[in-house]
Amino acid sequence: MMNNLWLKFGCFLTGYNYTLIRNSSEASIMSVKKYLSALIIVSILWVFIGFSFSQRYVHTGFWGSLAVSLIMLIIVIQIERQIILSTGRSNMALIFRSIIAVVMAVVGSVIIDQVIFKEDIEKQKISQVQNEVDKILSIKTAQIDAEIISLDSMLKKKEYERVSVIDEVTRKPFVKGSTSERKSHVIKITKTDGSLGDSIITRTDLTLTDIPNPKAELIPAIDQQIEDIRAQITEKQKSRLNIRENLEKEIKSRTGFLDELKTLMAVLT
Repeated sequence: MMNNLWLKFGCFLTGYNYTLIRNSSEASIMSVKKYLSALIIVSILWVFIGFSFSQRYVHTGFWGSLAVSLIMLIIVIQIERQIILSTGRSNMALIFRSIIAVVMAVVGSVIIDQVIFKEDIEKQKISQVQNEVDKILSIKTAQIDAEIISLDSMLKKKEYERVSVIDEVTRKPFVKGSTSERKSHVIKITKTDGSLGDSIITRTDLTLTDIPNPKAELIPAIDQQIEDIRAQITEKQKSRLNIRENLEKEIKSRTGFLDELKTLMAVLT
């Protein structure tokens, strides 16, 4: 019973007809089982490679990596099935299989080597990160210094503007304001024919009053702008103090396949 299940599973993966194989010679049955064993080994290997690659470089998380590993499993089984079921020789098929084999071999060997030489790779990466940080540090520091200088300049302008407004408001707490009022009057006039008639005369009365200096309303807005600029300067100064640490974290967070391939080559050589 177990042998039949194993044979059915082997025929399912390889694409052979179970009924024909079961009624064939023992050599055919053994060939199917041999192919099945090879497929299981290759499939387990590529499930591991697909999961590790997607989790490390694509950052898909556990379930995303699991989905990628299942896709890799299906692809590998389909490729192996095409190889097993092929009866004739085709140059195009041979070239395609060769390319696939090279790509899979490179990716697979790199992933496996990274697992084997994990500690050595981490040591090499520390050295590479330090070298990269040293190259970028001066540029980043100069950039932050320039931003701080620019913010300082803006702060001084705003503080000068605030002092100017306060001085003006202190000197002139009130300014002259005017209100206008239109008034209409009806008067009697003598028309050209000697009769009396009405005429409307409109007059605008202008009244001058003292009102609070409107520039006093600008002071709260200027104060808020000054506080915002000071907060930005403080944030920039903090980032400057922690610039090396932040650069190291940023560089370490970017895990690239080619970068780690170079690191692996450096370790192996």
